Amino acid sequence: MKQRLAPLGLTWTDVLLPAVLVLAGCVEAVFTDVDKLVAVVTNLLVGALLVGRRRLPVVCAIATCLVLVLRDRLGVPDDQTVVGLAMIFTACYALGRYAGLVSGLLGLAAFDGLVHLSGLPALPSADDVLWVLTLTAGPWLFGRLVLMHARSNDALAEQARKLVIEQRQLSERLVADERRRIARELHDIIAHSLSVMVVQAGAADDLLRSNPTRAEHALTEIQRAGRSALGETGRLLHLLREDSGSELDPQPTAADLTSLVEVFRSAGLDVDLVVDGSTDGLPASVDLSIFRIVQEGLTNALKHAPGGHVHVALRRRPDGVDIELRNAGGRGADVSTPSGRGLIGMRERVAVFGGDLDAGPTDDGDYRVRAHLPLLV
Repeated sequence: MKQRLAPLGLTWTDVLLPAVLVLAGCVEAVFTDVDKLVAVVTNLLVGALLVGRRRLPVVCAIATCLVLVLRDRLGVPDDQTVVGLAMIFTACYALGRYAGLVSGLLGLAAFDGLVHLSGLPALPSADDVLWVLTLTAGPWLFGRLVLMHARSNDALAEQARKLVIEQRQLSERLVADERRRIARELHDIIAHSLSVMVVQAGAADDLLRSNPTRAEHALTEIQRAGRSALGETGRLLHLLREDSGSELDPQPTAADLTSLVEVFRSAGLDVDLVVDGSTDGLPASVDLSIFRIVQEGLTNALKHAPGGHVHVALRRRPDGVDIELRNAGGRGADVSTPSGRGLIGMRERVAVFGGDLDAGPTDDGDYRVRAHLPLLV
């Protein structure tokens, strides 16, 4: 961060270059056959003017030219000094870098006119005009190019800032959609389990005296449905609590997949994870979507394909990220129905980034989900 010189509001950058030029001009005057007092005084005056070149470029440039013309009349010829040319370059560069286009051109024209008045004939030759234009228009043009480059960088920085905001908003929408999905799923589980328990309880009441064996079976089914509902509800509420953390909590990323796999292992799912390549530097929305896609796939496997082994593979490639979930030995066909909300949610997540998703049974009886999330270069 630039340090400011209070109370003038100047920065060290404003002062450093003029100070170097003044020092070089004074050293040059010592070893040159010129009026040394005039050289030192005019160098100090030009240096003071160049300090304000960023805030008042036109005024400072014209005033600098006047001082240089005056010192040429007072015994410091411009053809015997080199630092004077550097001062002219600095003033004309400031006209191009810090002044507007019209005001900068007008200032440049006035500057050129004053240079001609310093000793050139009334009707200068073509060589004289070319020399003066090279002396003044060259630095001005360079300053304009630097200004255009700075504006382009500012525009790119603003675009990047907006992109970060859009990615954050997209991530927040995806998280909100995921929470709604979990809430719907929680509702379905509870409703289904309660329906089973009510029906079995009614059957047990009817059979309690006439057929105690079947009544006992109905009570066992009630107990099983209750335990299953409690387990599913606890797992989904755990995921829901993860989504509903404070705003200061970081969003889950691909780096959290190991913890996610451990959660599903503790829930009874046989799963292993392989990560090929680094997940560092991924866009926030892509990072979150990787986590959610794997989470959705493992949730489906736990619900619809119990007893199988799930292999999760994540590969970072130059053009994107590949995700593969392969369920072997479970009832994988249950999750291949197009009406499954989980699979539809995966497709929607992938479609947001223009990727593709492939899901279905394999030739050897497994069930596989493959997704590709492209990365914009």
